[in-house]
Amino acid sequence: MNNSKVIVTLVVGDKYLKTWKKSAEANWRRYAEIHGYDLLCIDRPLDQSDRAMKRSPAWQKCLVLDQPFASDYERVVWIDADILINTASAPSIVEGVPFDKVGAVDAFAGPSREYGMEAVGRAYQYWSSLGWPLIPDTPKNYHTNFGLPPFDHDDVVQTGVMVLSPQHHRELLLKAYYEYEDKGAPFWHYEMRPLSYELLKANAVHWIDGRFNQLWVFYKVLHFPFLVNDVVDWRLTTRIKRRLARSLGVFSHDTGVTCATIAFLNSYFLHFGASMAEMELVDTTTLSWTQCKLHT
Repeated sequence: MNNSKVIVTLVVGDKYLKTWKKSAEANWRRYAEIHGYDLLCIDRPLDQSDRAMKRSPAWQKCLVLDQPFASDYERVVWIDADILINTASAPSIVEGVPFDKVGAVDAFAGPSREYGMEAVGRAYQYWSSLGWPLIPDTPKNYHTNFGLPPFDHDDVVQTGVMVLSPQHHRELLLKAYYEYEDKGAPFWHYEMRPLSYELLKANAVHWIDGRFNQLWVFYKVLHFPFLVNDVVDWRLTTRIKRRLARSLGVFSHDTGVTCATIAFLNSYFLHFGASMAEMELVDTTTLSWTQCKLHT
């Protein structure tokens, strides 16, 4: 232990660990060095029971405060592995967050509630056009859709980034882990609904700047809808992507790089979610919007 606060993530599986190391590790270490954090990437399940193995590893973020290392720190900052940090502009995420509160971003708020709802609506429209199974989520029904009792909250904790205190929040996270089950399909968002519910019910949340958990999919559908195209798969190699772009008359790979980099510059933490492979689009060496150029 060198610092009083630590950034923690969990990456299970060689494929995901390789992606995190290639796209994110150096970026995160830079942020940690600037603001005085230790950095810990856990590369094995914390719970290897049959129950744990049958559900998404995402649930295991609820166990980090119960690990021996956690007692060495005043603050544990959980960050999902599919996030890039704008080290040039992101301030220390723990600043201003009371010790007894969980610092988090409201999933539907964005820069404003209107922005967030428009982004969610467009994303659902796109996913529906692909035939994906969905349930219509709003701030009002996000928790009750999961079967949770109604309560007086129109907010939703986006659990991909959280400022935690082992002293205050260990039991809350364990409660979410052990008392709820995974419903299986990705649209249930794994641990997010019950964990958000328990944190809000306990009045344990301190809302932080939405730029600390900017979702790429929402940013993309609002600002760069031409990138939301199921014909061009951004996981393909650069050579193939450029060939597809030329032959199909769609926007080029270089345009994808420019757009993802702009989103990165306009965020503190840019969260890629199910599009983890698209982290490679971001040019983290670009430090200003003035350096961004559009290629078609």
